[in-house]
Amino acid sequence: MKENIYLLVHGFNGNPGELEYLNQYLQDKGLDARTVLLDGHGSDKKALRKSSHTSWLSSVETVLLELAQEYKHITLIGFSMGGLLCINFASLPGIDKIILINTPIYFWNLKIILSDVAKGIFSKKFEKVAYYKKSVFGVSAKSGIDFLRLLAKSKQRLKEIKIPSLVLQCRNDESVHFKSGKYIKDKIGGNADLKYYDGGYHQVFESELKDLVCDDVYAYNKLIVQPFLKVSA
Repeated sequence: MKENIYLLVHGFNGNPGELEYLNQYLQDKGLDARTVLLDGHGSDKKALRKSSHTSWLSSVETVLLELAQEYKHITLIGFSMGGLLCINFASLPGIDKIILINTPIYFWNLKIILSDVAKGIFSKKFEKVAYYKKSVFGVSAKSGIDFLRLLAKSKQRLKEIKIPSLVLQCRNDESVHFKSGKYIKDKIGGNADLKYYDGGYHQVFESELKDLVCDDVYAYNKLIVQPFLKVSA
């Protein structure tokens, strides 16, 4: 069997393209990596509404079962809601590490959102305004409730994680409040390392921080006994 593979899980109402930069980075480093498309995602609002948090979990589980036939160890990398999904599988045999990137516990940083909207109106550049509008109205109430159910389930499972865990969070994340990172770190405890990034935004692999985040993910592959990163409150 092969030694290790990274499984990358995208976020709510997203698609594997969110993680393609990291996926390619890892492969360029000679590491095996694979993305997964969650049920109901990558299409439209109607398709997402027909799916559920249990079918999103099943999407990840199906790929994990396939990979377990070929690899001894699997490192889970979850972006945004993908991190919540990964939390639910972190205690399975064969999962050796988990990396959570901008994973929500508390969502929407209103200070940043209001600043973005004001800047957009003042400059007459409405890309950010359109982004927030899509985030709010681009999903059904049913899909939003499924997200909240997944969040509740995942919070309960954080304390079960006993493997090395890396939590990466942008302070300027507009969709996930930065205090989510510390919550996750505290619940996992001594097995977790936390790093905050100044700047950036939720779609971090489209931001100026993308290479730094990729470097940190790769560095965690070479885990040593000493703590990997210092926690900055």
